[in-house]
Amino acid sequence: MEKENDLTTLEILGIAIKSEIDAVRLYTKMKEMIDSEDLKEKMNFLISQEESHEKVLKEVYEKKFPEVELALPPKTIVPMIDEVLGKEATLKELFDAGMKAEKMAEDFYSGIAEKTNDPNAKSILMYMANMERSHYAILEAEWNQIERLKTEDANKFLESDGLMFFGP
Repeated sequence: MEKENDLTTLEILGIAIKSEIDAVRLYTKMKEMIDSEDLKEKMNFLISQEESHEKVLKEVYEKKFPEVELALPPKTIVPMIDEVLGKEATLKELFDAGMKAEKMAEDFYSGIAEKTNDPNAKSILMYMANMERSHYAILEAEWNQIERLKTEDANKFLESDGLMFFGP
């Protein structure tokens, strides 16, 4: 995000909170489209992670700006989430949007972390960037597994003892 040099801490927190809320919306929609209980658990994990990030960011906001009511930006920094949620998107489109959103969030958090002089803020931002990178890796691995399992043998495997989609 090139504009990040021009953003205030208040704006950065609003953008970050909005992106976490949007990620929850996306993963909830993905979960609704998935039949595999194992993959639904992965979506639940991602949803809980994003909700946790939202909570942390709101706590930081309340500490830094106790007198300022939280006002989220009307648009997200990841416009493709609104696009795919506003239409009958395929699961592939949702996975693509999720991976792109996680990559953009990682870049946003790490870019801001590089510019801050506050060691505590830098630590939180780098933690958030690392978490977003791990979310990207989860989405990528799960989508690659779905692609590999598009054969009849894969369907038999899916009906077996649930070894698919195991991992972090």
